[in-house]
Amino acid sequence: NNGYAESTSADWAVSCDSYVDRAAGFGMPGLTVDGNDFFAVYEAAGEAIRRAREGGGPTLLECQTARFFGHFEGDQQTYRAKGEVEQLRNERDCIKIFSQKIHAAGVISADELMAIDREVVALIDDAVNQAIAAPAPAEAELFTDAYVSY
Repeated sequence: NNGYAESTSADWAVSCDSYVDRAAGFGMPGLTVDGNDFFAVYEAAGEAIRRAREGGGPTLLECQTARFFGHFEGDQQTYRAKGEVEQLRNERDCIKIFSQKIHAAGVISADELMAIDREVVALIDDAVNQAIAAPAPAEAELFTDAYVSY
């Protein structure tokens, strides 16, 4: 749940306070979890898996997350409050949350995190450069694997 259905706030689109409230109508438990917190999702999913394996059936997991970009390319997001995306990036970025938690737990040092960040940037730069240098696909190949052929 990223809080929006295209350009409509979930507050307007859903009559219940939480999507988890809908689980009862299907005879199953529901859990709401911070979808930007890897460890919270891991624990909630583990609980749901355990319940299912023990014969308790499915669980509805509502993973509340943040959508930083529009619903489509060119979406101006005029339906969002000014500063909302910036606030979400500062407070709800899943990579930042994960990094802070593993650093606070002593799993990794700040220097190691910075080295990983540098390595990721280098990998992305390399992939972009390879894509730019690659020959354009043949016209006959443009839609290969994009649509099902019957």
